[in-house]
Amino acid sequence: MLKNRFLFFIFLLFTIFSIHGQRLSEDARIGVLTCGPGNELYAAFGHTAIHVCDTNKLVDIVFNYGTFDFHTPNFYMKFSQGRLPYMLSVSSFNDFIRSYQYEGRWVVEQELDLSYEEKEYIYDLLITNFHPENRYYAYDFFMDNCATRVRDMVEASLIERTAFQEYFPEQNISFRDLIYPYLESMTWWRLGIDLALGMRCDKPISNLQYMFLPDELMNQLDTIKTKNESVMDNIGYHSDKLVASKTLLLEETRNLPSKGIPPIYVTVLLCLIVVILTVIEHKKKIYFKYVDIFLFGLFAVLSLLIMYLWFCSDHHATKFNFNLLWANPLLIYILIRLQKSHKVILYIMLACIILPLFFFWGLPQYFNIASFPLMLLLAIRIGSLIKQKRELP
Repeated sequence: MLKNRFLFFIFLLFTIFSIHGQRLSEDARIGVLTCGPGNELYAAFGHTAIHVCDTNKLVDIVFNYGTFDFHTPNFYMKFSQGRLPYMLSVSSFNDFIRSYQYEGRWVVEQELDLSYEEKEYIYDLLITNFHPENRYYAYDFFMDNCATRVRDMVEASLIERTAFQEYFPEQNISFRDLIYPYLESMTWWRLGIDLALGMRCDKPISNLQYMFLPDELMNQLDTIKTKNESVMDNIGYHSDKLVASKTLLLEETRNLPSKGIPPIYVTVLLCLIVVILTVIEHKKKIYFKYVDIFLFGLFAVLSLLIMYLWFCSDHHATKFNFNLLWANPLLIYILIRLQKSHKVILYIMLACIILPLFFFWGLPQYFNIASFPLMLLLAIRIGSLIKQKRELP
């Protein structure tokens, strides 16, 4: 099997570079492949690629942006920092389709209505992009991914005409709004994503920015009409629509994942347990030290993670994260000191929690509903420590 894959790779490289510099035939087709969501988080938002098919030249390949090498040194560190090099890869069309058929994901192809010169140009651009010195790039989930690369490549291929005009829709949709429908069955991942993403994800975005999602790119391609009709007439166009035809290549056959227990149920239950323990504490004049060690330790680690993603990574979307108000590094100090914590620090921490808990509507960031019980239980425990200090002689 390994030998066969190696031989295919060599054949693929030979095919690509042997045709580079030659002209495609008049019958060549260029299509945008849109793939449906998968059951894993990395596949939950779908995928986009470019299909080049020229039967006269024995070319039937897929240019695939957004791939990476698991064997990259310090893979997880680079991934968490947003510094993992992503690349353009190339595969045969049959292998590409086979992988999505195995996963039970739908695949749609939109054949682009391009002139012969434009087909040649986009193919040359893709081959140039595939050169070892050009294939790697800094991936960004919202700003520079498989779909945005395809969008930009299609736009760059158009000769003396434009397709993608930027405007801001009246709905004021944000990046966060757009990804939510894809996370309906991944509620715990949605909570984690909401904790990691900052306020930049809640700003209104343009129609061009919508196209970071493969579905959105596909939908906009369906309706886009290129500008400069006189130029199109000169090169023999019959239609000003960018998509000539749309074909369903694979139907969805995957089993949808179950939602499981929603995080809000768990966080509300945890909050109720903390309330009961706190009431018992004050009635019996005791202190459940390990409750605070567990809670403050847990959220201190969360605060360090938020700070790491904000200050130590290149991720555009994790900057300016207001979750740092309640999952605050001051918890590290409180964790170490507990009942000996300075009252001023406790009051500052309590104020930081109250701000998003009661005044979230005035902050420029969305907070996951499951995080509010967590804020409340933290406020209760901090308030309990303040009360204990008041009762001390």
